[in-house]
Amino acid sequence: MAKVHVIPHTHWDREWYFTQQDSDVLATYNFTKVIETLESQSSFSCYHLDGQSAIVEDYLKVMPHMRERMAKLVSDKRLFIGPWYTQTDTFNVAGESIIRNLKYGMHVAEQLGHSMTVGYLPDTFGHNAQMPTLFKGCGIDNIIFWRGIDYDQQVERSNFFWQSAGGDSILAYNLVHGYGAAKNIVAEPAHLDNKIFPMVEKIKALAGLNEVLIPSGGDQVNIDPNLPDTLAKATARSSTGDTYVISSMEEYVDYLRRNSSDFDTFKGEFKIPRYTRIHKTIGSVRYDIKKLNFDIEQFLLKKLEPITAIAKAHGITVHTELLDIAWKKIIECHAHDSMGGCNSDATNADIMHRLKQAEEICHGLYNLIVKDIASQVCSEGDVIVFNNRIKPYSGIVDIVVFSTFADIALEHNGQPIITEQVKRDTLDGGKVIEVTKDGEKEVAVPPYYRFELKAKLEEIPPLGYLTLSVNEATSMDTAQQGTAAVIENDKLALTLVNGELILTDKQSGRSISNLIQFENQADDGDSYDFSPLEGDMPIYSQPLSLLGSQCGELMQQMTLQSRILVPHDLEDRRQGDANSEIVFKLTFTLHHGEQSLQADIDTVNHVKDHRVRVLINSDINADSSISTLPFATIERPIAPVLFNADDNWRERFRECPVDIETTEGAVAITNTSCAEQNSKALVITGRGIKEYQILKTAHTNQYDQIALTLFKAVGFLGKDDLLWRPGRASGINNTVVHTPDAQLQQSMRFSFAIAMTENASHQVIRELETAYLNQPFSYQQQRLNSFENRLERFQVRFDEKPMAKQFSLLAIKEQLELSSVSHSFYDANAIVLRLFNPTEQAIELDMNQFNGFANATIVNYREQELADDKPVVAPNNTIDLQLSCAVASPFDKESC
Repeated sequence: MAKVHVIPHTHWDREWYFTQQDSDVLATYNFTKVIETLESQSSFSCYHLDGQSAIVEDYLKVMPHMRERMAKLVSDKRLFIGPWYTQTDTFNVAGESIIRNLKYGMHVAEQLGHSMTVGYLPDTFGHNAQMPTLFKGCGIDNIIFWRGIDYDQQVERSNFFWQSAGGDSILAYNLVHGYGAAKNIVAEPAHLDNKIFPMVEKIKALAGLNEVLIPSGGDQVNIDPNLPDTLAKATARSSTGDTYVISSMEEYVDYLRRNSSDFDTFKGEFKIPRYTRIHKTIGSVRYDIKKLNFDIEQFLLKKLEPITAIAKAHGITVHTELLDIAWKKIIECHAHDSMGGCNSDATNADIMHRLKQAEEICHGLYNLIVKDIASQVCSEGDVIVFNNRIKPYSGIVDIVVFSTFADIALEHNGQPIITEQVKRDTLDGGKVIEVTKDGEKEVAVPPYYRFELKAKLEEIPPLGYLTLSVNEATSMDTAQQGTAAVIENDKLALTLVNGELILTDKQSGRSISNLIQFENQADDGDSYDFSPLEGDMPIYSQPLSLLGSQCGELMQQMTLQSRILVPHDLEDRRQGDANSEIVFKLTFTLHHGEQSLQADIDTVNHVKDHRVRVLINSDINADSSISTLPFATIERPIAPVLFNADDNWRERFRECPVDIETTEGAVAITNTSCAEQNSKALVITGRGIKEYQILKTAHTNQYDQIALTLFKAVGFLGKDDLLWRPGRASGINNTVVHTPDAQLQQSMRFSFAIAMTENASHQVIRELETAYLNQPFSYQQQRLNSFENRLERFQVRFDEKPMAKQFSLLAIKEQLELSSVSHSFYDANAIVLRLFNPTEQAIELDMNQFNGFANATIVNYREQELADDKPVVAPNNTIDLQLSCAVASPFDKESC
């Protein structure tokens, strides 16, 4: 005898092969019916709106008069909403985005009366290993999920503890038969006997408990008013004496808490396609939205939020409501289908539009904030340089300057700054209209210059700024254009020899030959999965050719070209016709003092149905890969699937379990088995590149090559019987959905950095990541050019605020990394600082560092005070501080 908790719900894809607008129309009918049914039937105790709040906001925008009725049901815990804003992809968005998703989702739900305290992710394509830490940080101690589990390799029971690398454990419950197990359940004996009862028996066997859960719902389904009667009849018919009752996920999690004393513990990720498809190669689908999303995330985290914190610390008004709008717009795009890219072209256009709207909000708000700050501290022509790190910055900074002087010099506190001109353009001053007594008069404006500079700066204050003056000079150091086949700095040298690049570490003597090559392969898959064309072989790029170089003391750069002759589409592949050319422009940059080689790849794609990867050689024989997760790294074994007569993966898996993996940003390989004095690693840090694989090269017979997938181009949302995914098409499988936009016939840029290091520890990887992504940025107070920034030409009157020429909001002396510094939801004069620990030891944070703030409180991700917490940060974990700034008086010191 068992109690069966039947969970009535709808799984509401906000967009997919249909658009959000389609979803909104359907929701007006379905959600209204849910409210009416719950109000009229006391026996229908509760219903779940898929664990996400965005769909509730969508509904109430159309039906605002239903708000009070909905809020009553939410407050009474009869209608469950939240905790997500949208049900996130957990691999292809930033960890900060996942936290903000929960934070906004729970806030919206609580405003309506209650946020469901269940980490519900019924359809996400796999789950990263740090989800327990992300949930725990938001006060959620559990997860109910479906995809990615393997009961043979990972856990024996469907209920267990899931522990993160950050040391947090949460209760986990796996939906054995998915979220649609009891969809459209009816009281017909054949349906109960042949479907429902056998499924429940399997769930009971895997749970080993007296109470189990089975969901009753499905994609976009409406509420079934007959469910209470159906469950009563199921109870009466059960031969095992099981009781079927309408229940909530919160109620079942409470039961798990009370009966969890002997639960096993699992540590790791859920990404195995054993029972369900998890679409392992979805990280390279629709690169356009993934790259734009990455750029906006980085702009928010590395630029807009830090300068917002600096502004707020000085009492400058920042309308953070705009920040909230920007975050919510990109989070709307983070649902598994949306950011996964497995959507229709119409839906993808909506996603791109929302992302571009968010981008414009971010850049516009940034422009006004930085202009306000500069107006307080800069004289005309001065440059303000911001440091977005929690340690002082010394190194090379990119600066754009406008001047009427043909040659310029930068100074800080009267001392000259080492500066190198990269580019100088002469700009037409145009004409301005002056209104005179005789009418309008056109007045010519003299031409002026736009300079792109590299400046060597010392000790830019952490989370702060310094100011530089711009003066006329008699001459300037300039990076020289040429055709040199070698570039170098004090650490690395890159040489082109016979069409191949050689990267040399000048300090260790390590050298990597044939550093980069491109691979092209047919893609017979769809928007969910890459799948090879049977019989097709990869095509590799031709030798590199030199286009030019630019060499200076602060920066050296080499520009190359690579070509591949390939078939135009699948039909040409089958015919063996290589009639289209892919051209890549490669730009490699070395800055003085930096240990990474920066690479930018530009291409225009005219080819269809193919995958493009860049292959990066190493001097390491690896047996595993290391990649980044939110606040942690994960080591994955190299376990390729071989396609031969003895291969039986199709008998055990729903799709090919190939070792193509996803990273939050960085990938590394290392020879950890070697003696410590001979240890070495190769670390790649990308900008929005999510997918990689470690390959064996033929000439070494070793796994020594990192393949980064740049993009895949396909023309269908779903296809049947793929080589790597047998059976039905994923998604909607009875209609062919053509997606010509997913062929990515457009120009694209791909960027990453390569570093040779002694090891691939978490700390080393994060230091390289910070060096590459957290670059200082600048703004010039000037009237010459009004189009460099989005809102520059509009007049805004700023209130005067006493501000110093140099400032630091805070500095952290411990070996912690900055995740974010954001505005507070609940205190207009506070900021929220999130730090994480990339070392192997717990770190105690010295709270005396925050004495300059009016108050420093340890909080969770939702800004709820953790009164008993000590300021100790475990490895791979975080600490949040709500810092209140005393804004009533002028700042005369280097912190709040």
